[in-house]
Amino acid sequence: MQSTAAIRQACIDRLARPPTVPGQPTPARRLLQQTAPRLLLWSLALMLSSTTLATAPTASAPGGILDAAALPAATPPAPDRALLPALHPEYPRLMGMNIGEKNYDDPQYQAQLARLDVVVLGFYRGWGAHDGGQAIRRVVQALKRRNPALLVGQYTVLNEAANEPQNTAENDKQEKLDAAGWWLRDASHRHVQWTTDYNAWDINITDWARPDAGGRRYPQWLAERDHQVFFAPVPEFDIWYVDNVMSHSRIAAADWAGEGNDEAGESRRVQQAFRLGQLRHWQAARRLAPRLLLIGNPDNDLSYPEYKGRLQGAFLETLMGARWSLYARAGWRGMMQRYLGIDTNLDAPALVGFNVAGRRDDYRLLRFALASCLMGDGYFSFSDTRRGYSGVTWFDEYDQKLGHPLEPPQTRPWKDGIYRRRFSNGMALVNPGLLGRRVTIEAGYRHLRGKQVPFINDGKAVTVISLPASDGVLLLKSSPESTLSIK
Repeated sequence: MQSTAAIRQACIDRLARPPTVPGQPTPARRLLQQTAPRLLLWSLALMLSSTTLATAPTASAPGGILDAAALPAATPPAPDRALLPALHPEYPRLMGMNIGEKNYDDPQYQAQLARLDVVVLGFYRGWGAHDGGQAIRRVVQALKRRNPALLVGQYTVLNEAANEPQNTAENDKQEKLDAAGWWLRDASHRHVQWTTDYNAWDINITDWARPDAGGRRYPQWLAERDHQVFFAPVPEFDIWYVDNVMSHSRIAAADWAGEGNDEAGESRRVQQAFRLGQLRHWQAARRLAPRLLLIGNPDNDLSYPEYKGRLQGAFLETLMGARWSLYARAGWRGMMQRYLGIDTNLDAPALVGFNVAGRRDDYRLLRFALASCLMGDGYFSFSDTRRGYSGVTWFDEYDQKLGHPLEPPQTRPWKDGIYRRRFSNGMALVNPGLLGRRVTIEAGYRHLRGKQVPFINDGKAVTVISLPASDGVLLLKSSPESTLSIK
């Protein structure tokens, strides 16, 4: 961890820089309550890297296509990689997507969650007690007492909602959607849904939807609702998490413009209108809660004009472990290109979650995925396929402190198809190829000592590494010591 003096100087240096987008004001941040030096730097970083976004234009180009060129300038400078290292300097960094089981008041569950660096929770309106969110706040406060550096987020979703009157947690949404006529329907006036998996129906988030009496459409209304329910009562939240940041709606066709005709969700003007609806939601969220990190779950690289530079983080869901994973569709290099490249389309501090799904005893997948994640600066997230987004699966590798990276993210193989990244207390190696490889490393490293895979994690010194195909390994220095970064 950096010294207090070094962090203070970094803050001063950051304050001396101009705003991210010239001419746009930077919102005030809540700084004094962050007592830990690392959290102080993070708050200052948010203050200076986030900007108030101008309202996007409603004018359309000829042919009804939204004029993306008229959007506010959205290309940020390269994210400052010094910000998150000050908050979470030790690797591996760990993230939890814990929106499944809701037993957040269980002290044992809280203890598990507090071992992470970042966690997203899935509270609902009225959770615990109808006390204005104070039950939620007590949980978040308890987590932060256990781990003051823990970043805690709350899940939200824009493009869909349940339509069940008996669902008291969501019936305020349903009543508003009914009254305002914001449900997405086809030309026959039937509700539509992009998937039947979640018992939810799609919403027209575009500017074609009619505004309510207050001039709001659903993106603005929902931001105000979620802020009132979750974020205003719980100032300890750090992250406003938004799901389904899709490149376009996955609805095959619907009457988006209210013209009595179905139009494909993949048509160019519907794609742009859908993304603009997402942007309007984020703008409203930023106005309401400027100190929070906006982190989305994208199915794209966020390079669209409506998305580029608008979010401060991305959760890359199930990069590995499912038939629809990016690894399964694009291979390891395609997956890594998305992982290592998405931060160029994020605003600082560019927090990236590297999520995989698998059996809790699939240690080879764990090694392969974790070593791949360690080639970059993301937060590793493992979801047990039997439990979904519930619980915290813990591996021996999580207890090993590799320290801080001595090398930048690795985009080229080190030797014989093997990728390697060195840290102050160890190294990570990964073999993404189809054949096993055997490589020699310098002396001074050993396997970690663990109980889950003792024939690999035996604690023995090693100079020759045999890595099977699609596998990885973490090694520790025999005598951890402070080392200068290697350029």
